[in-house]
Amino acid sequence: MFDDLRQATLRYTSAHGEADGVATTPVAGLYLVQRTACSEIEHTVARPLVCRVLQGRKEVAIGRHVMSYGAGDTMIVTGSVPTASRIVQASVVEPYLSMALDLNPALITDLILGAPDDTASSASPHADRDLGDALRRLVLLLDRPHSLAVLKDALIGEIHHWLLMGRQGAAIRNLGLPDSHARRIARAVALLRADCCQPLPIERLAAAAGMSRSAFHQHFRAITSMSPLQFQKSLRLIEARRLVLSEGRSLSQVAFDVGYASSSQFSREYARMYGQPPSRDKQAAERRRRAAGAERGTMAAITG
Repeated sequence: MFDDLRQATLRYTSAHGEADGVATTPVAGLYLVQRTACSEIEHTVARPLVCRVLQGRKEVAIGRHVMSYGAGDTMIVTGSVPTASRIVQASVVEPYLSMALDLNPALITDLILGAPDDTASSASPHADRDLGDALRRLVLLLDRPHSLAVLKDALIGEIHHWLLMGRQGAAIRNLGLPDSHARRIARAVALLRADCCQPLPIERLAAAAGMSRSAFHQHFRAITSMSPLQFQKSLRLIEARRLVLSEGRSLSQVAFDVGYASSSQFSREYARMYGQPPSRDKQAAERRRRAAGAERGTMAAITG
């Protein structure tokens, strides 16, 4: 069963994977990944999702907690949290393979409302096995588009059901409860993500969550492993690195655009998060762009 899922993921990513190794699918929120080499640390803001590693190994850090996931392991994220991850086992012969599916809070709500009253206390000891089987059947249908169109919604519902019945069922359940701490903190996180480069008073964030300032701090840290200020700083630096690597703005302009009044403070905090100053990343990005431009020019001369 597991090997069927691994082989199907390998086939699909080999045929449809982008340059970064990620293959989008016709199923909204379903992504398959193939990487043929180990990676540097990648910083991003994870969204609520379930990810199953099928081959290779990946390390993920959330706050001060570092977790390692190998073949057959499942990672479940129940909040939008900044993460630092890297692939530590991958090769051309045995690439890193994984699949990820975004969690749907509205669907979780529907499942909770439609379930018997005692469901929350009746976790299944076989839920992880049943979850793996549902994930396998969903991926296998990617090669059968007509059947996929008919069956995907039912399979996604089944996947969410087994997640609710599993070891992290209580945390998954909180995603579907409109007034849970997780959903209320998610409203504040949405504000931070929408406008991370502007000052956001803690009172406004607490009001969005419907909490007092002290309660907001407590629950925000419990859910994200960070304070609101640390969370916003991570968002700013993730956006800053995107700008440094992809656009030709000056570093002082990047610092200003992501909300820093001091370029030196920006450089210090950037280096603390990424291990080297932004100037070094900018130089490396410019070298890659020049090399790509030269390669395009050579190809044009050959084919012209």
